[in-house]
Amino acid sequence: MWHFLKTGKKLIYVLAASLGLGLAIVSGHPAQAGGVVGNGTPASCNDTTFSQALAGGGVVTFNCGINPVTIRVTEKVITANTTIDGAGNLITLSGGGTNRVLRTGDNGVRLTLRNLTIADGFTTGEGGGVFSGFRGVLTVSNCTFNNNVSTQGGQFDGGGAIYTKSESTLDISNSRFTNNRASNGGAINNLLSNLKVTDSIFVGNRSTRPAPSGGGGAIYVDGGLNSQGRIVIRRTRMSNNISANEGGGLFVQLYGSDRLIFDQNIIARNTSSGTQGGSGGGIFILGSGAGTTANIQTSTFSSNTASGLGGGIWLGNGLNATLTNNTIANNQAVNPNINGGQGGGVAVVNNARVTINTTTIANNFASSFNGGMIGDAAVTIRNTIIANNRAGNPFGIRNNCSALMTNGGNNIEFPQRTADANDSSCAQGTIVANPLFGAFLNNGGTTRTIALQPASPAVNRGNNATCAATDQRGVARPRGGVCDIGAFEL
Repeated sequence: MWHFLKTGKKLIYVLAASLGLGLAIVSGHPAQAGGVVGNGTPASCNDTTFSQALAGGGVVTFNCGINPVTIRVTEKVITANTTIDGAGNLITLSGGGTNRVLRTGDNGVRLTLRNLTIADGFTTGEGGGVFSGFRGVLTVSNCTFNNNVSTQGGQFDGGGAIYTKSESTLDISNSRFTNNRASNGGAINNLLSNLKVTDSIFVGNRSTRPAPSGGGGAIYVDGGLNSQGRIVIRRTRMSNNISANEGGGLFVQLYGSDRLIFDQNIIARNTSSGTQGGSGGGIFILGSGAGTTANIQTSTFSSNTASGLGGGIWLGNGLNATLTNNTIANNQAVNPNINGGQGGGVAVVNNARVTINTTTIANNFASSFNGGMIGDAAVTIRNTIIANNRAGNPFGIRNNCSALMTNGGNNIEFPQRTADANDSSCAQGTIVANPLFGAFLNNGGTTRTIALQPASPAVNRGNNATCAATDQRGVARPRGGVCDIGAFEL
């Protein structure tokens, strides 16, 4: 239902674009000559000279002196292909807390931002810093977005730093998003568009809309391009972001044959705090049937908190997902309701089908049940460790898992289930043994992992035919003739 609502909303936005406020730079979108802002002094770099340099599109650069300069700008509506390059990272474009900084028209405009800071943008609509229009292409490289705000309170609206309207492309690299705020997607709200985020950092962003909608403390994605889109997030850190509902770091809704690729990321200390939802403290991924896929790999989820289900990860609604070479540790799902606070590490619900391979799920906590994870026969585990998780229920049961999952072979769980008939092992035929973990720290690679001690029963106990070719750090498997169980190859 969301898909059809959003498609309808897209058409309304196209018609409404002509009503937006701001300074239109030029009509049509071919790039022209571009211009230079300033003549070498800070005073020469101002709203007027910025507008003049933008006229006609092209490449806009700055000559404001050798020191950092903040230019207080009114909203600029850009309708020609434009590159704004603040080479040297000396330039801040500020909305002064009263207006959006940049907006592109609904005519397929290409806007590239490089080496800039976009700060203190504000709008009662979407995209406090930048609004990228219908069928636009927005490329962001080596930029900082700080303290931008969207107060649009609609069920799917938001994007404190960036809002991308439908049928568009958003490509972000080597950029930083801090302290941005919106109803959905504290930093980014991506509507029915392709999204690629690489080598970037999201810290202290917040989504503010409470249940029954609202999500994505850092990033909110409502579908890819034409329901065949690709959402790629790679080598990116999301930490200390907060959602008033689902997805403390990331919220993704996939449609049709949309695909999420989530690789080499660090998701830490994010919170989903909704009183009616609050699931997916780290990430929250919704599918819409088996055609929607998510590949989550070589990533670490640690110290995230959910008030509902899935302290680290929530996967649901028919999603087809694989989790390979991940460390999911020290997350928690905490709720005073006896039926709340479940799946401290992972929650797989609502007909999602998930395969977990060479992954370590350890030291997570749920205030009621299923400290390690929620899953059933639709979840297949292979070469995976689920150990030392805890549940806070008074019965001492379901510390690791909620029900029997499908045993794909070579799995360790610890401790053993209790004799209580209401308790459950993680799967039939698992190895029950203390995995003898080492330290959880940077053991090499780009993400933290939990090392294995030499005497660990996980060493040389995997299946070479099904183990991933490398471990989470990129170390080739096997090192001792037979691969090790879990995300770490000793």
